[in-house]
Amino acid sequence: MIGSIVGNPEKVDMTSSGLGEVIKSLENQVTQGLHTGAQLHVARRGETVLNIAVGEAQPGVPINTDSVLLLWSSGKPWTSVAIAQLLEKEKIKLSQTIQSFIPEFKNGKESCTIRHVLIHAGGFPMLTYSKWLTASPEELLKDACNEKAEYKPGTQCGYHPRMAWIILGEIVRRVDGHRIEDYLKEEIFVPLGMNSSFMGMTRERALNIGNLLALKDSPDPSEKKFLWVNDFKGRIFPGSTGYSSASDMGKFYKALWNGGEWNGNRILQRKTVEYITATHRRGIADLTFSTPEMAIVPDYGLGFSKGKSNSILCSRDAFGHGGRSSCINFCDPKVNLIINFNSNTMLPIERNIPRGYEIISKIYNSCRA
Repeated sequence: MIGSIVGNPEKVDMTSSGLGEVIKSLENQVTQGLHTGAQLHVARRGETVLNIAVGEAQPGVPINTDSVLLLWSSGKPWTSVAIAQLLEKEKIKLSQTIQSFIPEFKNGKESCTIRHVLIHAGGFPMLTYSKWLTASPEELLKDACNEKAEYKPGTQCGYHPRMAWIILGEIVRRVDGHRIEDYLKEEIFVPLGMNSSFMGMTRERALNIGNLLALKDSPDPSEKKFLWVNDFKGRIFPGSTGYSSASDMGKFYKALWNGGEWNGNRILQRKTVEYITATHRRGIADLTFSTPEMAIVPDYGLGFSKGKSNSILCSRDAFGHGGRSSCINFCDPKVNLIINFNSNTMLPIERNIPRGYEIISKIYNSCRA
């Protein structure tokens, strides 16, 4: 293990003994094969109390607290904040249609607004995974513009792992003039000191950080067991190719917890943070996650997953995002808690949820008040 308990957790009403149990659980999960490598950062009331890394970044190479991991969808809130910044600058309105920025966005989707996209109610079709692996962002954007709407925008909801955020990234480019990866660096990463964070893998970055390993646990023997997640051929997908460390994600969520500012650098106004992290979609079955046997009804802010009133852990005020059965980054403002838990091991849902619950529940149990 690299890293440790930080400072005096008792000062922010957390117990060192409880955090010690968190560390033991994470180490045991590595021994059990539930992670190849993982990072965990915990903060309360703005103070980091735990920052550790366990396991390997790749075979024979220990992971450390500054190692870069692929966040998958857990990086979606970066682009959500970028959109909110444009909203503050009065360069966009959430009620504006996508077509007003991207005229070629047609075929029954003309009424789709920025707000619809942020709450996954845009109506445009999903991508196949194989196409996402082979097509360029430009090709995917063209497909998104040309495909017929699956339903009238705003009338139903279906989570979009990739396409919705390609649209949002393109709006940032057309409105601000900067590519989304450059915008995020200048407007979010640099101000917050997120030195291990970037959007999209480039050849230079791949050479500097080496091979990044992700282990996929699947019952299908035809599926790859290992993915070299720095092999994205330079393609940028704002909803799924964010790279960061747990400690860097802690800086991002500290800023949001603190009303949009951290260490003297402001990325949003407090009222904007409160608005985008409030619940904007509630009580609607998600077409992507639901099955004929069971309706899945997640709550959403504007680009953030939300806590639910019946949650046994986090409060209804919690906001954040998970990523491909391997990452979860969120803030629970009701208890002033930030958890950044990133693994390079993707597990099926029936194994991923228990391992995450074990760690997160012990973190909550470490809080005294």
